[in-house]
This record gives sequence, C-alpha cells and structure tokens, in this order.
Amino acid sequence: MKTQEQELKSLLIGQDFDSPGCLSAVPEQYKDLARAYVRTENGIAVLSDFRENRSYIFAGKFGAAVGLEDVAMEIDAAFEEAVFSCIPPEELLERHVLELRFFQFQKSVAPAERPCYNIVCPLHFRLLGQGDIPVLHRTFYLESLPNGSIWLALCLYTPFVGNFGAAAGQIVDNRTGMAVLPETYELTDCKLLSRRESDVLALLAKGKSSKQIAEKLCISIYTVYRHRQNILAALQVSNTAAAVEIGMRLRLIPPV
Repeated sequence: MKTQEQELKSLLIGQDFDSPGCLSAVPEQYKDLARAYVRTENGIAVLSDFRENRSYIFAGKFGAAVGLEDVAMEIDAAFEEAVFSCIPPEELLERHVLELRFFQFQKSVAPAERPCYNIVCPLHFRLLGQGDIPVLHRTFYLESLPNGSIWLALCLYTPFVGNFGAAAGQIVDNRTGMAVLPETYELTDCKLLSRRESDVLALLAKGKSSKQIAEKLCISIYTVYRHRQNILAALQVSNTAAAVEIGMRLRLIPPV
C-alpha cells in the first residue's frame, strides 16, 4: 500500500513547477478556507502544496479521536500520513486509484474549471480504541500554475452518520451536483497506456514472462522491457504486481 501511495505522491510533486507568473507562497485565503471548514464541521482539513511538498493539517475535535491535536500543523510532506494510517489498506488503495483518475481527468479540464470538480469518497477511520466509523472524504484541486501543473489541493474528512453500503468513490461536478459519468474518465484511463503497452500488461496479468511476451507479440525482449518500464511509469507503481492490480481497477485489462 505504501508503494502505491508513494508513487502517487511522486506523480503529483513531480510535475513541472517552473512556471513564470506564479505566486511564491500559499495564499492565506486557502488556509482560511481550511480553518473555516474545521470550525464549522470539526472535521480534518489538509491543504497540500505539491510544489513545495508540504502540507498544512487543520484538525477539529474529530481529529482528537484519531490522535491528531486540535491545532494547525505544518509537515514536510504533500500526503497526510497521519490521516492515511487510520484508513483500512483496501479502502486507502481505492482512494489512491480514484485520485490517480482524478488527476488524469483534471489534466483534460481547463485550469479555471478544475476547482469546480471534486472527489467524493466513502472511507472508514479506525478510532483510538473504538473500532471503525464511516467518514466522508473529499478532494479539491484549488489552484493550478500558469503552465497547467496542479499546485494546491484540499482534502476534507468528515464523520458520516449512516451506512455507505456499496457506495463507491466518484468525481462530482459541483456546479450541477451530478457525478461525472464513469465513461468520461474511463476515456482518460485508456490514454494512460498505448495499445501495445496494454497488450503487454494483459499478458503480464496472465503470468507470462518477458520472453513469452516477446514471442507472442513478435517483438524483441528489449522492447518488452521498455514497455514494462513505461507501464510502471504511467501507472505510478514500482512493480508488475501493482501494475496488474491498478490496470484491472482502471479496466485497462480484463479480470484474470
């Protein structure tokens, strides 16, 4: 799980931030926005600065239930490890896959429109000595640089009274209140890999070796190696097993 989390982090903080005309510091208005949310809902707000690989964590009274103090914290990491450690591994993986989709989807949207969309994701938190409770998680990309790189994100975590059942995470257009149809971002998913890379990944999912893949596709084994490296980079994972799992979740390959 940590590997996928670290690779997603590399994708976000590895963007091109060398853009003229951008602000030098996080605007106070965004910190005020996070503080206002915490004051209103007593939840947890995380303002992430991908350019500086830094986060500002604001925890309300709910934060104490997961071991966070009721104060603002600044950490040298773009991802909120203290919060992620409260989430069951399978749900955390689903959350990271959804953000990978969100990132790719946002790249297809005009920067001025990006704050109009957000992730809505049902999770559970493991409270200190009290078991699990449902939590509603949302992610917004608040600010992009002039070159299109995503700079600031805001993650919100709120206790949710009720049962999510089989609810899954979604990308929502806040202007209409409607979820973005899966077909829309699945089109973006398909652009992650070339057709040949998808063929290689499908054969890897079947347990084929690089030599077998080369023979099956009538290409050199060195070309297979190159495709494998491209697949790992595109899916932001560090090994074949993770690539196959993410590929199946993104429907880039059929279930095996």
